[in-house]
Amino acid sequence: MQLAKYCFLSSLLAINCAFAEIQPQDFSHWPVNGELKQLDVEQQQFVSLWLEEETPQKRGTIILLPDWGISPSAPNSIDSLRQALPKLGWETGAILPPKPMSGLMQQAETENDEQLQQYKLSLQAVIQAAKQNQAEQFGFQVIIAQGVMGAWLVELLAEDELEQPDGIVLISAYYPNQTLNKKLAEQTATLAIPVLDIYAEHYNHWQQQAREQRLTASNKNQKLNYRQTHLPATADTAPNSAKLNKTVYGWFNALGWY
Repeated sequence: MQLAKYCFLSSLLAINCAFAEIQPQDFSHWPVNGELKQLDVEQQQFVSLWLEEETPQKRGTIILLPDWGISPSAPNSIDSLRQALPKLGWETGAILPPKPMSGLMQQAETENDEQLQQYKLSLQAVIQAAKQNQAEQFGFQVIIAQGVMGAWLVELLAEDELEQPDGIVLISAYYPNQTLNKKLAEQTATLAIPVLDIYAEHYNHWQQQAREQRLTASNKNQKLNYRQTHLPATADTAPNSAKLNKTVYGWFNALGWY
């Protein structure tokens, strides 16, 4: 039965489309801990994995987006949050977002690039489909996004392409493009919602540059509900899961959500 679930998950992730190719990945080490929900978006199929809150009172729902090409169970992914937050009263849903065609971000220099716009619409549709799969629309709504997904999330919110959540958490957010990272910093600084900006040690060189630009832009724009914090690495340079969980919980507490 367990093997069948893994095969089912892998087969769904192998479906491609003209402008967003979903790369086959090895999910043999992804424990299917939670409810698997298939998201049908624009004749494509995406996978989401949900866990219910484990407390009498539900705090809200958190949607999690791992970085491109990273399994949610990898040591440098958002899986620790996915599994820890239900114990604190949160419903969590992890999505495997569409992966753009190779070289899309490196070649993009203008926001009018057709492929970028197509990908943006695809990602928007997947996130909206995930929100519709929540057990119930209740409590605080939060989106946690890692790597390039964090950058795309900010852009969608800054351009009002998504309904504004109550807050977002960025983990090592970046674009692999200098021009777009500058734009990302400006967009982050103008968001009205609270932003927790976590940068993990040794993630990549793009992240370091991008996070410095976001901090400068947020200070310049006096964005008072912006917090940037450093996440130390473990011996194998993977983000420290215990520290990550504590940091996110502490931020929720500072916002008065506990």
